[in-house]
Amino acid sequence: MLLDLHNHTRYSPDSRVDPAALVELARKIRLVGIAITDHNSVGGIAAAEQAAGREFLVIPAIEVSTKSGHVLGYGIREIVPRDLSVSETAERIVALGGVPVAAHPFRFWSGLGPAAVAEAAFPAYETCNGRTLRRGNVRARAWARERKLGETGGSDSHFLDEVAKAVTAVDAGAVGVDDVLQLLAQGRTSAQGLDRGPAATARYVTKAVGEWMLRGMRRI
Repeated sequence: MLLDLHNHTRYSPDSRVDPAALVELARKIRLVGIAITDHNSVGGIAAAEQAAGREFLVIPAIEVSTKSGHVLGYGIREIVPRDLSVSETAERIVALGGVPVAAHPFRFWSGLGPAAVAEAAFPAYETCNGRTLRRGNVRARAWARERKLGETGGSDSHFLDEVAKAVTAVDAGAVGVDDVLQLLAQGRTSAQGLDRGPAATARYVTKAVGEWMLRGMRRI
């Protein structure tokens, strides 16, 4: 089973993707499910679930901006306050019944970095992120395997043409949202897909820098 566990919709400040359109495309390319991981928002989850119906999985989630970088929280429908420490962010996600995962931990700019990654007991790291350069993904993979943790993959899509560039593989039969969350918490998922190449880098840098300047040089 393949799921794209990192996607942004118009409920993120840097994406205009409609949640229903995201679900429609993901079904068309034969993914089993997706996670809605908007920046500091859970607004897109309900629309995605409504579009999905019963046979396609939508994992409720959020990407939280901590003091150090981004943390993914799977299985939650409530906003976790931004700008907390990594450890407090992870603890709040767990308290809400969710699973914290270190998002693209070694990406320049929004990755946690080695010291912050070590602050929390993550069951998994995102080791294949479609918007992260190869060296960042390779380092995340090495850290996860050295610590015998799970691995997740996600496109980190902000546009529809980025969906499924990286995915999470679940070695199981027919499963539901709760089953996926349990496997994530147990570190029993793997990642596969593409790193960010030259063309995607040009698009990413132009977009990120432009939006950063429009925000008054404040990070998301």
